[in-house]
Amino acid sequence: MNYQELKIAIKIIYVDFFREMGIDRTTGIVHGTNYRFTGFPYIGRNYLSAPLRLFFIPLDVGYDECMQSNSYHSLEDRESIFPDGDLDFNPHIAGMYSTALYILKDKMGWVDAWKTLWSKRDSFKMRKAIHNSYDILPKDLMSYLAYDNRFRFVTLGRTRRTGGKDRVYLQPEIEGQLLLDEISLLNPDYIIFQGRYGLWNCHLDELKRKYQVIESYHPSCWQRGADKLQYIVESLAPQISLPKCISKTI
Repeated sequence: MNYQELKIAIKIIYVDFFREMGIDRTTGIVHGTNYRFTGFPYIGRNYLSAPLRLFFIPLDVGYDECMQSNSYHSLEDRESIFPDGDLDFNPHIAGMYSTALYILKDKMGWVDAWKTLWSKRDSFKMRKAIHNSYDILPKDLMSYLAYDNRFRFVTLGRTRRTGGKDRVYLQPEIEGQLLLDEISLLNPDYIIFQGRYGLWNCHLDELKRKYQVIESYHPSCWQRGADKLQYIVESLAPQISLPKCISKTI
């Protein structure tokens, strides 16, 4: 399957999802509710050629990003959200970028980039460490991964990103099956859950029999230290089956 064929296959499973959930194909609004479907997954253009396929599954989008256009993010919209060279990430994407860099560094020739980023660990959180390591970091890293939100709907007109207001499943069985179908098509080497809330609907036992699953706190969870580079090495490395020893990771 090539990239264009993968996109077509993804769109097909969403046709059934829209029908089963009663989602308006223009506005994304779920019939009879005040919820909007937030959008399709992000699939990097180089995802299929990555030496290790990484599929990140964060929580919710937090606010109604498409309220002005009264729509939702299409698959094509998602493709353009990470232009090469733009590493000005929010804390969530900074955590995704840093985790992917750690996992892919040996196979992609990014060891020096990781060393530079790691050298900032005591002074900065991930977001600022990336900013201060810009020159040596890979500018197209995000094109090698995919991600989709676990909670796919947002309250209409919501403007406050923080909080768990929309961390709910409207129809758990349908939403859970969509996740399984999506993963089957993406066929990742690693599934990385960012945030532990709502994992009960993610078929963890089934996924762990087929894939390597990593459970982590959301990168914005500063209370757990998940916004710092040390979290990747100290908490995620044992799940990634990569060496935890600092001397080996740098």
